[in-house]
Parts: sequence; structure tokens; C-alpha cells
Amino acid sequence: MASYVKGERVEVWSNSQKAWSTDGVVLEAPDRDCVIDGYAIPAGAVKVTSSAGTKWILPDQVPDVLRKAQGAEPDPRPAPGAGAGPSATRADSRPGMCKMSCGRPVQPGLTRGMKAFDTCCKKCAQGKGGHDENCGGTSSSSAALMRKDTGLEDPRSWLKQLLSSEEILKKHVSKVMASSGAGDAVTAEKAKQAVSRPQLTWSVWMAAFIHLCFFALFVCLFAGHLLEPLGTTLQVDDKAAARWVSEYGTSGVMDLTAFTKLARALIQDRLQIWFPEKLPAQIHNFVRKNPSSKVESVYDVGKLLGEGSFGKVYNVQHRVSGESRVCKKIAKLKGRHGMKVEEILQEIESMAMLDHPNVIKVYEYFEDKDSVSQIMEPCCGGELQDRINEVFQKGQPRYPESFVCDVMKQTLRALAFMHSHNFMHKDLKPQNIMLVSKDASSIKVIDFGLAELFEPDQKHSDAFGGTLLYMAPEVFNLKLEFKSDIWSAGVILYNLLTGDYPFMATWPLPKGKTMEWWQNELTRSIKEDHFRDNKLLHSAWSPESVDLLRLTLEKDVGKRPGAAGCLEQRWFKTHEAAPPPLSVGVTQCLEAYASQPEMKKAIFLLIAHMCTAPALQELRAIFTHFDVLNRGALSLSHFREVLFQAGMAALQVEQITHALDQDASGMVTWTEFIAAALCVSVCRNRRLVEAAFAVFDKDMDGKVSMEDFAEYFALGDVRDVWLRHLPAELKLIGEKGPDGKYTKEQFVEYVGKRMVVTSGDALKAVT
Repeated sequence: MASYVKGERVEVWSNSQKAWSTDGVVLEAPDRDCVIDGYAIPAGAVKVTSSAGTKWILPDQVPDVLRKAQGAEPDPRPAPGAGAGPSATRADSRPGMCKMSCGRPVQPGLTRGMKAFDTCCKKCAQGKGGHDENCGGTSSSSAALMRKDTGLEDPRSWLKQLLSSEEILKKHVSKVMASSGAGDAVTAEKAKQAVSRPQLTWSVWMAAFIHLCFFALFVCLFAGHLLEPLGTTLQVDDKAAARWVSEYGTSGVMDLTAFTKLARALIQDRLQIWFPEKLPAQIHNFVRKNPSSKVESVYDVGKLLGEGSFGKVYNVQHRVSGESRVCKKIAKLKGRHGMKVEEILQEIESMAMLDHPNVIKVYEYFEDKDSVSQIMEPCCGGELQDRINEVFQKGQPRYPESFVCDVMKQTLRALAFMHSHNFMHKDLKPQNIMLVSKDASSIKVIDFGLAELFEPDQKHSDAFGGTLLYMAPEVFNLKLEFKSDIWSAGVILYNLLTGDYPFMATWPLPKGKTMEWWQNELTRSIKEDHFRDNKLLHSAWSPESVDLLRLTLEKDVGKRPGAAGCLEQRWFKTHEAAPPPLSVGVTQCLEAYASQPEMKKAIFLLIAHMCTAPALQELRAIFTHFDVLNRGALSLSHFREVLFQAGMAALQVEQITHALDQDASGMVTWTEFIAAALCVSVCRNRRLVEAAFAVFDKDMDGKVSMEDFAEYFALGDVRDVWLRHLPAELKLIGEKGPDGKYTKEQFVEYVGKRMVVTSGDALKAVT
């Protein structure tokens, strides 16, 4: 077996790409059994990083997936961990390596501007020598991170508990006063004694001493102790401190009762600032009829992409934002041609309610006397059916099993999400699955014309519908249920593996037989026969893929697994690719988002719904990786643990999860996540901000009013809370004009205001 050393360039076999990745670098190569990253690592194992991710390769796997870089010369530069001097300025030519030529891999993931990192850490990028603790080239960057000792698990509950009980609050305040040596009352002399306490920094002590502001010193000290369980302090200026002592004390002295009143006021203030009342927003409220009846007034209409029995599909570009979209123009029912308007609108409503990375997104619609035009996100890779036909009918090279696995995983994740929201698709087939691009396996489920929303306690539907070749046996008994979609997914899997159908009546029609005979025979086969054998199932694909096929095509619906159960099958684990990390830059964006005003968060949600940023593919992979329940949303309890692993304190974690759950559902949805992750980059994108303004500016006069915002946000159950907070939120935009409106420039400045982003030195990427 070849031996490897730390810092050596290697090539790594990628199962998903069926190719050697040539940019690999050895991070660890122990020659004896040891513990690294919190794991017991056997001698001969190798830890590598490459474009495929960072991973440990066990000794018995090394010969198959790792090899020496072809034609590589010995690398004279220091190995990862060896550091680099201030003179290291030459750009590194190796992919994935720090441009400062320190020999370390770049920080993994995305920067807060949603670009790939090009240096290993901030300190190295400054060119002054040394590396941050979270440097991308050290073992700590991908270690099994331990949660920080941040004291309280739930800061918000602790603060509320203090406010809910006078006895608990007084007890806590008494401890604060006792720990400061203040006794029952605070005098100037005792405040002086508190100056030297270790909780105070030298700079704070000197400032207080120079200005003889012992009252300010006292309040700073107590504020720090007051919130010490949260790991934070309050910044108090001299005037505020003097005002508090004057307001709550007597003759310049505060007793226990007085300080308890001050403590209550401080805690109430912190709760309001850290955990403001939510102004819930939901993306389905953004999907509505455009006031203009003409698509051409808002979009530049491009080439015709396709034509069907009910209408045409065009490529269009939004004139303000520059975003590329698709327009599906559907003819209204006239005589026997076209579709009923209510059916078209029902499909739009279904898509608007399904916020998932693998469900097609609809933005808005237009209506004129002849048609309804849906504006949707583009999928440039064509139908999945076209990809199947290319392989099995046109003789193109067969796609790898990893492609099939990825397509099925995304399809089942979309179904798991739909079913958890009581939606049944009812017409799942390869023609209704779109590939996002020609050279990738990312998919979107489309065509919700037959989708049915079940009542909360509804188990079955008797509404017959779908495409015969993909119908489950129970459909013919008019007992449709969510697992009927799983059967359709199984037929799609059979299509992908064989290019054929698992159940089929004789075709072309035998002499003397009619289409009615063919439909009846196919129905009988689906209800009674085992799926057809095909030699490709035994010779070209893994047994694990066929195992999943058998499960999905189980005739007994009680034995057929649901979407989440299918995703637990070992086939998906076999082809599981290393996920991109929740990187330092993305984590910084989440924290910056949490500190934004409530209406601004809602506007970021609108922008996230509208835009198609290049980083979405990587953010989608992060989102689905941390969606451990396969529900199409992040569990708050699990996501808290992820943020803890990134190195955040409990207070930061609670603020972020409070802010991200924009609709107060207890989960973080796809668009809520990307609204936070993209906030730093999109606020600098004037075209996107102006496009958001155009949504509210219906009369296109370059101004918006409180009523314009209320029309999008103050709806349904949240109407009252929005109307109560809107006046204060709008003051942050600026002074309204004599007409009671705000200009586009005011809006752009408000949304684009530079965010305060904390240093990421102490944060770490989490996979």
C-alpha cells in the first residue's frame, strides 16, 4: 500500500462523478492508531480534502479511492499546519489552496458575499503571518466540534422567567449585588471598590477613573453581572447611567428594591431588542395577479421553448431585476379548447404554497381575455423523460447510477414535503420532473394541475386522476392516498433503470383490439401482475436500487413505505456525497439577518423568493443536508445544534432561530433560510432591491405608502400585528413626503444599508 504524508498532493476517486478528482491534498496521515478530531483513527487512514469535500478514508479503502498525483513534483512548501511567514504572497496554483501560498486549503464553503473563499483564513489573507484558530487548513476546521460552554440552554426562557416572578428576580439581583460587594446599598466608596473587579477591563476602569464616573462604572458592572448567565454585557454611557441612578435611587444610592426595578427594565428592554415580536410573512402571499394584463409590460419575451395542447412556453426576462424566468401562457377554455380559469388558478395556488428546493417556483401571473400567463423559474435541462429517451432511444451514453440515485432522492424529498403539508401530486411522471441544467442532476417537480390538498384528518381521496401508466393499484378502487405518489415514483425509477415500463399491455394494438381493451388490460396488469423483469435490472444496476424498486412497487399500500421511509434505504447512503459545509460566511449572514428590523426581514424574504443567485445550488445542498427529517424544512431544535457546533453562544443561536422562523411555524422553510443566507449580498444588488420596490409600487409612480406594504404583509391572521407595528417600522425608511409616501431612493437606501457583520474568526464550518 502506498504511504502518504501530510500536505501531499493526491487524486481522489469520486463515486458521484465516476472520475478522479486531481486537486486533493492530504490533511492527516497517521502511522499509528490515535485519536484525531475526537475520533479513534486507525493507522494507515488518510484524511483528504478536494473539490469533492473533506473526508477520512479508512485503510482498506485507500488503495481504491486514493492515488499519488500523476506527475507531481515534491512540494517544497510547508505542509498544512506548518504556517507561513509574512513574505508568502505568491498565488498558489493548486485548486482549492490558499492564494497566499501558505500550503493550506482554502476556508470551506461560501463567504458572506456568497463567493467561494480563496484564502485559508482572515489572518493569512492579511499577509502578516500566522493563522486563525478556524483556519481552513488545520484539523480543527473540520473536527467533530464540541458545543461551547455558554451556560444557559434557552436564554429567552430564562429572561422571561426572571420577569414572571418577583421572587426569582429579587433573588438573582441579590446575588448580583453580593458578588459586587455592594451590600444593601451602593455608595460612591463601594463603587470605587468594585472598580478593580476582574469583570472590568483596564480600558473601562481608566475611562471611569478619568471621568470620575463611578455611577457609570457601577451600572456597567451590574449590567455585566445581571446578564452574566447569557455570556454578555450591556454597553452603558455616562448619561444613561446617571439617569438610571437618579430615576431608581434615592440621594445617589440604590437599595435592593430600586435595583430590582432597574433590572426589570433592563431585561424587558433586552427581550424586546433580542427577540422582537414577529411580523410573520409567507411567500404564498407574494404570488398574485400582476395589475398589468400584459406580460410584455413587465418582461422582455424571448424565444418559444415549447408548445402543448393548452398553450405555449416562452423564455422571458424581468426588465427591472434582469432575472431570467419562464412564461407559461395557457389558453382559457373556449368551446372544447383551453382550460378553465379556476383550474389554472388552483394550480398556481398549489405551487405558491409549496416552498421546497425541488418544487417549481411560481412568481406571479397575468390574465387577459384569452389566456392566463404563469411566470415561473426556469429549468434549462429539459424534462427527465427527454434524458431517459436520449439514453434508451437515441443511444447516448448511459447516465451513472449516482445520477439515478440523486434524481430519486430529490423526488422523494419533494414528495415527503408535499405529503407532510397534506398535498398529493397525483400525476407524477418523468414529463413532470424538470432538470435544472443539462450537466447536473438537480430537479424540480412541476405540473400541479391535478394536485389535491387533503383535509387534516383525511386518509383517502376518491377523485380519480393521473396518467394510467403511473397509477397505483388502489387508484382504480378510488382510494387514492399519499403512497399512491410513491408508486408513481417507483415507475419513474423503473423508467430510469430500463427505459421501459414495469406494467404494459401489448402495443401496438393487436388486430381487432381497441384502446379501451388496451386500457383495461393495462389496468388489470397493474392490479394483478408482478412488475416485468428486465435484464438491465440484473446486469447494469446495483441490488440496492432494485430493492428500492420492489418497495415502491408494492401492491399492498399498507406495506409500501412513505417518502421518508424510502429515503432511509441504504441505496441512498451508498451514493451519499459529501455535503458542502455551513460555512463561516453563511453563519455570519444568519447573524446579520437576525439583527435587522422586522419589515426588512420580510423584504429580504420577498427578494429571496424573486432571485436566482448563483449560490443557490450550494445553499440547497446545505439546506437538504441539515433537513434530517426530510420534511423540506429545518427543525429548529436540530438547527440550534448546528449553530452551536459552528461556535456560537446560546444567545446568538436563539436570536438567529427566532429571526429565521419568519412565519412562526416552528420550522425554517427553504425561502426563509436563503433570505437570511443571501441578505448581505442581495442588499448590495440595486437591481434586486428596485425589483422588490416595484412589487409594492403598483401604480409605478416611484413612490410607496403604508397601504402598499400592508397589502402584501398585513393579511389574514397577522393583519392586526402588522398594522400595529408598521408606522414604527416605516420610520426607519425615513421621513415620508407630503403625500404620505416614500420614494424609491429612500427604499433602496433603507434595504441597502450596510450591515454590521461580526468577525468570523471564532466560527467554524459545520458539515
